[in-house]
Amino acid sequence: MTLQELQKNLITQNVDAYIVTRGNMFLGQDILPEENKVEELCGFSGSAGTLLVFRNKAYLFVDGRYELQAAKEVNPEQITVVCSKDSLATWMQNNLDDPCKIAYNPWCHSISEVDYWGRSLKKHTFVEDKHQLLGNRLSAKEVEIFEHDIKYAGVSMDEKISYLTKFMQEKKLDAFFMCEPDCVSWLTNLRSETLADTPLLRAFALIDAQGEISLFTTDFKKIETELAQLRGCTIGLSYNQTPKQLQNIMKDHRLWLINMPNPVQNWKAVKNQIELNGFKNAHKRDAVAVVNFLHWLENNWQGQDELSVVDKLHDFRAQQPNFYGNSFETIAGFASNGAIVHYQPSAKTNLKLEDGNILLLDSGAQYLDGTTDITRTIAIGTVKNQEIIDSFTQVLKAHIAAASALFPQGTAGSAIDALARAQLWQYGKDYNHGTGHGVGHFLNVHEGPHSLSPRSNSTGLEPQMITSIEPGYYKAGEYGIRIENLTVIQNDDNPEFERPMCHFVPLTLVPIDKRLINKYLLNNKEKDWLNHYHQTVLQELTPLVSADVKNWLKTACSPF
Repeated sequence: MTLQELQKNLITQNVDAYIVTRGNMFLGQDILPEENKVEELCGFSGSAGTLLVFRNKAYLFVDGRYELQAAKEVNPEQITVVCSKDSLATWMQNNLDDPCKIAYNPWCHSISEVDYWGRSLKKHTFVEDKHQLLGNRLSAKEVEIFEHDIKYAGVSMDEKISYLTKFMQEKKLDAFFMCEPDCVSWLTNLRSETLADTPLLRAFALIDAQGEISLFTTDFKKIETELAQLRGCTIGLSYNQTPKQLQNIMKDHRLWLINMPNPVQNWKAVKNQIELNGFKNAHKRDAVAVVNFLHWLENNWQGQDELSVVDKLHDFRAQQPNFYGNSFETIAGFASNGAIVHYQPSAKTNLKLEDGNILLLDSGAQYLDGTTDITRTIAIGTVKNQEIIDSFTQVLKAHIAAASALFPQGTAGSAIDALARAQLWQYGKDYNHGTGHGVGHFLNVHEGPHSLSPRSNSTGLEPQMITSIEPGYYKAGEYGIRIENLTVIQNDDNPEFERPMCHFVPLTLVPIDKRLINKYLLNNKEKDWLNHYHQTVLQELTPLVSADVKNWLKTACSPF
């Protein structure tokens, strides 16, 4: 469907506007290309964005990661790009003066979101799209399901379900309805080949108090059949994660609904020991692949471009045991393209590498025993631009400030985020994305419920959680810088502390490019952190690489 065709349908259906989400009924999860209605209508290819379509105009809402990309990809005569920290509802409240009748697909919005519209935007009317104006939001692609072996998962499905049945017993629930595919995948130890970079099983799950589980992947008529059998029962579910349409179905069958957070989110975020061991082993193998690539790049960058870099890095990773695939599409932005936070090269945008500038390379892999995500900003040839070197060093200071932090168990991620940003604020700089995100175990590379972000988050940081640390700086039209490691949170055993404290331990084991550091901007504590980190990298990787790479690694990890 084209944007113009949708706008004509608005007139036919007697509505003023339509809210088009990028995602489908699996809220917050990635989608297949054929399911991406936002890109189909306006050409925006980013992984997060919402389109608000009126009869004669349209607005594309993106966050700071996609501000530059959206401006390049959409037709400004048809679509206005809105980059704001405000929610869609807040924007509508502040910008829609006249009452509007706005349509939405009840499968693609949560109960909480739709309820909030009704409470806060009373002068507007929100109506469910009964006619499926955008067609089916779910691909007809067959779902290939496989088991995630217990030797990687660490805990059996039966044991995990027993956690949930105990929870339901305590909350006096007859059943729990789970709409988060990553939680369903973790609970059942099942995975799927549906998505290219994320092996989760896209499914809803209904679990009764006896531990019987029903999965729903594509046959959503089956949901109503199963729920009809529970008439009069009490069901727990998260209004933040459950599509509005499911609430409609449940009310039709007179079920009692209890809104509560899905407990699996927190259980999944705190990794068991086997999962942690898998993460460590996966990161060692991943580091070997990335270090082999960096050694190759330093000696062979002439004649290369962004796309060839992406292919070469994939080749090195594919040689590693337990490799399954990428954990997301590789971000390889040279020079000005690096300033586009989530840029991915294409034939149209591909830049050749040239002496004297930097390459931002954000990539990751799915291994059967763990998921990786690493960003390195790399000097190509000899970088003499002092502004780039100073900016890189300032981002490094921000990374070290967060990575070296001591904090009480349960600390809000926003506190760590502020520690990182404060380093850049000293230089009048900032970045339009979070400082860190959780990571799933052979699941989503971006996993909640915890994060390092300015946004308030009720989930504090706990031991055995995985999080990235990835501050950055981006100068539009010139360059982009980001330094990202994955870390595991551990208890700090210092007996002199009055209260228990936590700290971050790096999982990522790849050198940070010392050629881009202005050592005069680092204090002694920061130099000690960097030297210790590089010493750890050297010790862990030296036995695992060839003689040539070993010599390169010694230089890359040499102390200040």
